[in-house]
Amino acid sequence: MPSSVFAAVRARQPLIHAITNPVTMNDVVNMILASGALAICADNPEETREITLLSDGLLLNTGMPCDEKLRAMIRAGRAANEKGIPVVLDPVGAGASQYRKRFLKELLRQVRVDCVRANRSETAALCGVSFEARGVESADVSADTDSIRRLSEKLDAVIAVTGEEDLAVYKETVLKSRTGCAMQKRITGAGCMLGGLIAAALAGNRKSLSSKGEQPAGAADVLAVHEVLQAYGEAAEIAQERTLSDQKAGTASFKTFFIDAVSRME
Repeated sequence: MPSSVFAAVRARQPLIHAITNPVTMNDVVNMILASGALAICADNPEETREITLLSDGLLLNTGMPCDEKLRAMIRAGRAANEKGIPVVLDPVGAGASQYRKRFLKELLRQVRVDCVRANRSETAALCGVSFEARGVESADVSADTDSIRRLSEKLDAVIAVTGEEDLAVYKETVLKSRTGCAMQKRITGAGCMLGGLIAAALAGNRKSLSSKGEQPAGAADVLAVHEVLQAYGEAAEIAQERTLSDQKAGTASFKTFFIDAVSRME
């Protein structure tokens, strides 16, 4: 299992400010902690800037959006940009409603993100593909690689696309991986937890590079994201195998085994 990025996380223990949704908040925090990073959750606009300035990375998960959360995310995002720490955007349910489209458009207008972690349909929505949404779950639609490259160019960010084949795209660089398992689709929060893990990895990698006097760029970030996608998928495979080997285990056990597998990465 690839481990260089996670070694940096465990060595540096970056603090991740996660503005996420209440449906998966506990799982996201547990996954960040499993990686070796630290986590803090604050979504009140009155304190998000202050908390972000104390942090090493920022996760913006737009599940269950509202106007107050948009203000909180913009304030946090601006603080992260000012400090120079990585910002990971998880555009949950992008394209599911006109409000979500406006929310994301305004957020991306005011905050520069380093990575977008999205499923195939969320990526398609950000690329401007029209389709009939199915809530926050991935619909049977996707954007082509050229469209994803253009989105990466537009945002100057790594685009991490999850699906049957995972992609880590940064402009002309397209890295592919095929790991993961069917049980990931049977739990809530698999994508949200991945967003937290990517934020931890980018923050740990950035602190490691900074300590050597180097400045990370998108080219370095895309390699880290690719490594995370591979490792995350392999951890899921380990968790599924363990679940299926226990006649009393089910989807709840799978989620626990999944976090266990990540926590044991060396």
